[in-house]
Formats: sequence, C-alpha cells, structure tokens
Amino acid sequence: MKSNRPLIWIFLLPTLVVLIPALLFGLTAVQVLKERMTQNHATQSADMAALLQAANYTQSLDELHQGVVDMLQQADRGELSALASYRLHSRFVNELATLGGQIQALTETPLMIDLNHGSAQHLREAFEGYRRFIIMAGDIATVDATRARHYLDEAQHEFLRFSMLTGHLSSKLAQRSGERTSDAYQDTLGHFNMLLLFGGAILALMLVAAFYSARILNRHLLIIAEGLLALSHPHREVPELPRVQRLAELGRGQLQQLALAVLRLRESEARRLVAERKAHQLAHFDGLTELPNWRMMSEHLAHSLMLCQRNGQHGALIYLDLDLFQQINDSYGHRTGDRLLREVAQRLRTFQQEGCIVGRLGGDEFLLVVDSLPEQADRAANRIEELAERIRLAIVAPYSLDGLQHYLSSSQGIAIFDGTGDVETLFKLADAACHRAKLAGRNTVRFHDPEVQAVMEARNELRRDLRLALERSEFRLVYQPQVDTQRKVVGVEALVRWQHSSRGMVSPAEFIPLAEESGLIVPLGDWVLEQACHQLVAWGNQPGSAHLSVAVNVSARQFHEPDFVSRVERILAVSGADPTHLKLELTESSIIDDIEAGIAKMQQLKARGISFAMDDFGTGYSSLQYLKRLPLNQVKIDQSFVRDLLLSRDDRALVRTIIAMGTALKLEVVAEGVETAQQFDWLVEAGCHVFQGYYFCKPLPIDQIELPFTSIPVS
Repeated sequence: MKSNRPLIWIFLLPTLVVLIPALLFGLTAVQVLKERMTQNHATQSADMAALLQAANYTQSLDELHQGVVDMLQQADRGELSALASYRLHSRFVNELATLGGQIQALTETPLMIDLNHGSAQHLREAFEGYRRFIIMAGDIATVDATRARHYLDEAQHEFLRFSMLTGHLSSKLAQRSGERTSDAYQDTLGHFNMLLLFGGAILALMLVAAFYSARILNRHLLIIAEGLLALSHPHREVPELPRVQRLAELGRGQLQQLALAVLRLRESEARRLVAERKAHQLAHFDGLTELPNWRMMSEHLAHSLMLCQRNGQHGALIYLDLDLFQQINDSYGHRTGDRLLREVAQRLRTFQQEGCIVGRLGGDEFLLVVDSLPEQADRAANRIEELAERIRLAIVAPYSLDGLQHYLSSSQGIAIFDGTGDVETLFKLADAACHRAKLAGRNTVRFHDPEVQAVMEARNELRRDLRLALERSEFRLVYQPQVDTQRKVVGVEALVRWQHSSRGMVSPAEFIPLAEESGLIVPLGDWVLEQACHQLVAWGNQPGSAHLSVAVNVSARQFHEPDFVSRVERILAVSGADPTHLKLELTESSIIDDIEAGIAKMQQLKARGISFAMDDFGTGYSSLQYLKRLPLNQVKIDQSFVRDLLLSRDDRALVRTIIAMGTALKLEVVAEGVETAQQFDWLVEAGCHVFQGYYFCKPLPIDQIELPFTSIPVS
C-alpha cells in the first residue's frame, strides 16, 4: 500500500500540533524577555551614570567651594598678591563653567527628566546664583581684600543653601532610581506573567486541538479495527461495515487507504462465504426441494441417537415413499413431477414445528427424524403413529397445478430407537418397514418391529370397534356403593364397562385412554350421564333408594367442551332426574388448565343443585390456593394412598392432611379403595366421612344390586 505521506506522520500529527507552536511561542517569549531585560539594563545603567554624575558634581563643587573659601581667607589675611588672586579667580571661573556643564548634562539625563522638570530648573537657577556670587566675591576680593570677610560669610551661607538643595536632589534621584528599577522589574514580571498566561492559553488550545486530532485519529483507527475484528469472527453473513464505508469515502491519505483495504477484505470474505454456502448447500441439501439430503439427515439421526441415549427418551425414523409417483412423471412429465415434489416438501416442512427434521433421499423418498418421544415404549409408539397418520393425511390432500388436480399417497415405515443401534441399521429397518407398508396396499404405516406393529394394529382395531360400541350398545354401567361411618349406603359411583362382542370384557384402563385420544370420550360421557340420570329416576320412585346420590366421572376433554353446561341441563331435563342427587366427579387436571372458566361452569351447574367432588385428590397439584375457590362438596382420597395406608408413614400423614384440609374447608372426605377392616377403622378414627371399596362391595350391574339399601354388613 503506497501513499504520498508516510503513516508515521499521521501518528505524529497530534504531537506536532502541540510541540511546534510551543517551540515557536517559547522562542518568541524568550526574545521578548531578552529585549525587555536589555532595555531595563540600559535604563539602570543610565540611572547609575546619572547618580555617579551627581556624586562627582557634588564632590567637584565641594572642592571648588573649599578653594574659594581658602582664597577669601587668604585675601582676608592679606596673604595673596593681586596676581595670585587673579589667577585663582580665573581658575574658579573656569571650574564653575565646567560645573555648569556638568549640571546641564545632569539635568538632561532621563533620571532627572523623569524626576521633575522643576527640580532641574531649580538646580540650574541655584547653581547660576551660586556661580554669580562666587565670581562676584572673587572679583571683589581681588580689588578690595578688606571686604573678603563679608563675602566669605556670604559664600559660606550660599554654599550651605546650595548644598542642601543638591543633597535633597541627590536623595530624590537615588529614590527615583530605585523606583525606576522596581518599576522595570514589575514591568518585566508583568510581561513574563502575560507571556505565561498567553502561552498557557495557546498551549491549552493546542492541547485541545491535539486531543481533538488524536480523538479523530483514534476513532478512525477504531473503526478500522472494529471492521477487521468483525471480519475475523466466524459469521453466517458478512457485516456491512457502514462506518468503514464512510471513512473510505470521506477520509484522506493512509486512513482512507486502510479503509479501502478493509472493504476489499470484506468483499473477499463475502465471496468466500458465498462459495462456502454454495458448497455446503450442494453437499448437505437437496437441490430440488432444498431439504437436507441423506448426508445431513444421517448427522441429525446420529445426534438424535446420542440425545436418546443421554436422556432415556425414545426417537423415531420415518421412511416415506410416495406411492406410484413414476406414473406422474410418465403422464405429465418431470417438470410437473418436480413441482409436486416441492409441494410435498413444503407440506412436510409444516411438521418441523413439532420437532421433526425433514429430509429428502432422492426421487420420491423422504426421511423424517423425530426425537424427544416419551420414555415408555407404548406411549412413544402411540405418539409417532399419530404423527405418521397426520403426515399421511397431509400427503393425500389434493394438489392443484395448472388447473389440474393431482392426488398422491405415501407409504411410511417407522423405526423406533432408544439410543441403541446405529444410523445404517435404523435406515434399513425403516426402509424394510416402508416396503411392508407398500405390500400391505400402500397409503399406510408400518413399524419395523412386528410386536410393535401387532400392538398398534390391535389398538387401531380397538379404536375402530370403540367407534361402533355406542351404536351396538356394548357399554354397560356398574355401580359401587359409598357408605358412611355406620356402613350405611349414602350413594353410588357409576362406572362404565365395555362388553365387547368378540373380545369379552375390555378393561377401562385399555379403552378409556383410546376414547380420550380419539375424542369419543365426549359422546361416551354423555351416554354415561344419561344412564345415571335414568337410574336416579328409577331409584327415586322406591322409598329404599330415593335418598341415594349417583356420582358420575367427567373427563377433562368432556368438561372443556364449550356447551358442557347446556348438555348436562338437557340430559337432566329429558330424563327428569333430581339434580340434587347428581354428583359430578372432576380431576384436578380438568380444572387447573382454565380455572376461571371451570369455576364458572361449576357455579352454573351448582345453582341447579348439582354437587361436585374432586376425584383422585392428592395426585395432582392439591393447592389450597385454588381448592378454596372451587364450589366443591367432596374430595376423594385416591386409592393409591389408602392401599398402603397401614404400611407407609408418608401415606398416613398425607391422608391425615387431606382429611384435615377437607374438614377445614367444610368438605365431605371420601376414601376410595378401602379393602380391609383395619383400613376402615383407621380412616374412621382419622375423621373420614364416606368410604368406598371392595371391603364393602365391588362394582355391580344394576340387576345384581339388592334393594332397598340399608347398610353394608361386615364381610
């Protein structure tokens, strides 16, 4: 990278901004101070010369005056001849002329001028008077020596007066010289302070300018450094770097060149990322559907295996093959076939929100990897079968292309895994299961495990039979009595049973979950409620059973139906049953999902006289925070706590707590699953109100229940 200005000048610029002006100002200040001190020195020298001149003048005047006095004394004693007096007088006249010149020079000195023009004038006038007197005294002494004494006294008096004037003047000159020296010092000090202040101000301005220059330089360098740092980090997209772009457009010199270099580096990085993305896309994704290819799907499947091994959950691999897809290509061309494949891929992508990873093997074959399935194998199989069924329905929906309707179906093979095995093995198992699905007639789902497949087929068959059970009247109601502490029957619980035409009696634990999954629990629950209400009407016509209440279990799905209240009211109206003898049993999960709506439904029905019981109490949240808000009449202790009541200290403590809680809330407490006299006695002593279990009576069909009810004897 070339530039007309070396990069070092950019870094030296802030220093030079301060250093060069500081040096120039320093040299100027030194020169000014030097001139000022030279001027002060000249002034002080002139003042010293003036003072020295005044001192010499005073000394010369003293010598002259002493000579005049000596001459007058000699003249007064008659010791001088006329020629000697004349010579002395001439010498005095010449010396006075010299002194006059000295006085004139003294009065013209800057010190004397600065002192006072009046003082110089007085000095000249006084000297002139003294000179005339001395000349006159000398002249008279040379003519008449007898009068010398008189002029001697006058000369002495005149000299004293003049000496006082000159002494005072010398003192003032010395004082003024000192003042001038002090003024010169103060003036020099003032100049120095002014220069210092001015220099400080200039230095401050230079420092501000240097700081501003350094700040701009630092900001520009930081912009370049941030750009380089942004480019150095791993990223999916190349950063825009707008600040570097502005610097490249508005900057100059080396900084502009650096910014341009960073932008060129960014362009190179962008081209590299595009190339890498294209390479990655080609290596890991299908070019037609943009779904992950086998290489990517194998990595996902390996990761799912590791997750399942770590958390103990199950996963599944679905091998999906479109049925008779080659006929589409043969009939409508590969272009239509490709469009259909893209549409199928788009429909499969919708299942990604449910934790599926969708990929394409090639042709008309797709893969789906599903993880985070339940730990229980049967529940995992149910979940993946439900998902596969929804995928099947999504595939068979019509496809509209160019005004034509196309129809597709798919065969799916499922391999369930729990963390064991490997990718290749799972793929082969799913492929084999898909092949069996095609052999079974296509548009179906098959599991790789024959046992699992058999179980799922049995469940599907049971689900199909369950849909016909209501029409065939295969359901039956049985009733289990509920007794009080005196073993007197106070009510019954209605329980549904399925008498299958070929399989015999089907356990509720087997068909109730299927009814919940399929939604058949809603019509089944309505049928149970209708039969229970009809039985209430029948018992109400008999004195021995008119007091009985019938408890009916309501599923969560049935309770959440928007028209649940109206359906219960309709059943009561049609049957003519007394609602005060009807009790609906709800589980905690039925209410906790939407507690406000649940309370509203319960209050509407309770206003009709229907009572409510909380079933399986203690197995859910069991929170007083919502329990006290529910319009309940009973809480039922789950039989799992009663079963181990005499063996487990924890169960005994929990049962006591439930009884105490129910009593505090003025609720009747019912214990389920009482099977021994010891359990019954302990519960009575603990304060339980109602009891139900095999110890008293097992659930019986209506024709096997003896009327009238009185009490249950000890078995």
